[in-house]
This record gives sequence, structure tokens and C-alpha cells, in this order.
Amino acid sequence: MTTNITTQKEAALALMEKVLRDGRPLAQEYPLIFEPDGAGRVETIEESDEVISACAWISRTLATPSADIPAAFIGSVATDLGIRGRGHGSRLLEDTLEKARAEGAALSLLWADEPEWYQARGWIPFGTENVFVIEHGNAILLPEPKGVRLATRADYGAIHDLYCTHASRTLRTKEETEALLGVPNMQIYVCEQDGEVTGYACMGRGEDLAQVIHEWGGAPTAVLPIVSQLWAKSRNQHDRIFMMVPDTEADYRAYFKFVRSEGAQGVLAMAHLGCTSAMAQTFNAALPAGVTAVATSDQTIDITGPKGTLRLTDHEILLALCPPRGDRRVVDVIEQEVGASLPNLPVSPFVWGLDSI
Repeated sequence: MTTNITTQKEAALALMEKVLRDGRPLAQEYPLIFEPDGAGRVETIEESDEVISACAWISRTLATPSADIPAAFIGSVATDLGIRGRGHGSRLLEDTLEKARAEGAALSLLWADEPEWYQARGWIPFGTENVFVIEHGNAILLPEPKGVRLATRADYGAIHDLYCTHASRTLRTKEETEALLGVPNMQIYVCEQDGEVTGYACMGRGEDLAQVIHEWGGAPTAVLPIVSQLWAKSRNQHDRIFMMVPDTEADYRAYFKFVRSEGAQGVLAMAHLGCTSAMAQTFNAALPAGVTAVATSDQTIDITGPKGTLRLTDHEILLALCPPRGDRRVVDVIEQEVGASLPNLPVSPFVWGLDSI
């Protein structure tokens, strides 16, 4: 019996819907993967002409204030329930990682329901995500939803422009934003001031993030009134809603601290090392003059500064670039060993809710 890697979206989608959604539809939640002109891809393993394992992936660029990171996002990993435990999922991930690496992804990211399974296969927690709670006690302090209304397709261009003001985001085209805004079961509101859309926010996405404001853009004076509106619409069904906030949005973090919102600092995603040449270029964009990074193997890069050279391997590379919850210990060691201050490390990427797969 032979196994082959192929790209059969229809068969893969049927397996994903069976395993991940109990047969319910999935494609509309991921238009960049399943629409005919989408940039994403699907990988499968077949046995006897039947798809038994599948995943989706897409090449993306993570924009940060320090450096842009070429990345691959991987998701919707599914193996037929009757043949789990035989290594098909592991092999599929390895092949997908190799394809992403060959196309220049410095790292791959995924969002895991079972992180321990992925950690056993070389994936580690990566980055930071802040989640704040809006509930009866602090919602009363939100501004009135003046100028807030439901978004229409005519607003999508303005929404994309506001999205692009974020210092940390996934780079995407206006057309991609428009496609993502069409995901079902999502509430999208805008704030309009003097005829101009100055803020937006999205809550819910398909079967995920039902009570979560997972993407927004604009100044607090434009976004917080939308949060107020979303809370007003939800409070009869839920005693709380949540809002995702990246580390780079200091004004929002300060606001939620001021109103004593309960919050949690979690990890952004699970990550796996990709192409070390691309990773070295990413480091070089963030390193100061006189400090350089060079790929020395498919698992190592060397950082060289005035005092000497330090070799980083596999997980050390990811922990230096963007450790979970901003832990700077690996960067501190690099600074000591190479004899230079590295103020732009770690970097601060963020993946907004519409971009995760």
C-alpha cells in the first residue's frame, strides 16, 4: 500500500468537515483557502485513492515594528478518526512544513486545540495575546455608541485602510479583507464621524470566537463606542464578552487596566522553525548596526557582535525572535554573549482573528 501527498481540496474539505465540524460546512469560514481564487492550499495524504489526512496552509507576511516575517499559517489539521495513531498527521505536518520552508517561510504558525500533541512534534508556544473581559462592572464606563452602525459592503474599503494602520498585523490585500469580512456569523460594526468611517470591530467568526471581539481598527474614541454597542447587543445572552488586544496597542491596554477589566496574557500561537536563511534575514532587519545574523545550517543561525558569536539552535531561534508572553531571557543571553544591546528584540507580531486558520 502506498501513500501520496496531493492537493485535492474537495476531498480534503469533506474530511475536515467530517472530523472538525461533525459534517457541518466549513469552507465559508476560510475563503482564502477554499475560494477558487484563494491564495491558500490544502495538503492531503491518500490511501487507496481515499483522503485519510488533510490540512490547510497559506503563505503570509507578519508585519511588526521591527521586521517583517515571512511565515506559513497551518490549520484545519484532520485525520480520519478510524486510523488515528498511525503517524499520518505527523507525516502530513512534516511534508507541509517542508513545503513552507522551501518557499521561504521563516516559521510556521498554527492554532491548536491539543497543544501537547504539537509540542511533542517540535512546536513551541510563540508570541503574546492579551484578552480583556467586558462585563456589567466595567461596561458602564464605556462611551455611548454614538455614530455606531452595522457595516455594509460600502464600508469594506475603509475597514481595510483602518486595518492597515496597525503596526503589527498580517499583510493582506484589500480584496482579501473583503473576502474575510464575508465570513458567516460575524457582527461587524463601524463608527462614523462627520461622514467618515473612523473605527470598526468584528465579533464572532463562523463557529469560532462567538463572544470575542477579535479584530478592530481605529483610535479608542472610535472603537470603544463599538465595543459598547456589541456589549449592549450581547448582554441579554451572555454575562461577558472578550476583546483581543496586541502588545503594540498600549492605549487599549492602558484603558482596560484603568477600568479594572479582568484580563489574561496568553500565547499568540504554536510555532515551528522554517527556513533559517529567511530567519537570518528577519533577524538582520531587527538587529542594530554592527550585529549580524547568518544561517549556518537548517537548524542553526549565528549572531555575531563586537564581543563574539553565539550559535542559536531550533527553539532558541524562536525564543529569541518572539518568546511567549514577552519573556526576554534568551535575548538577554545573546546581548551578553555578543556584546551589544538589542532593543528591537523580541519582535511583536500579532495575528488578528480573521487571519487565523
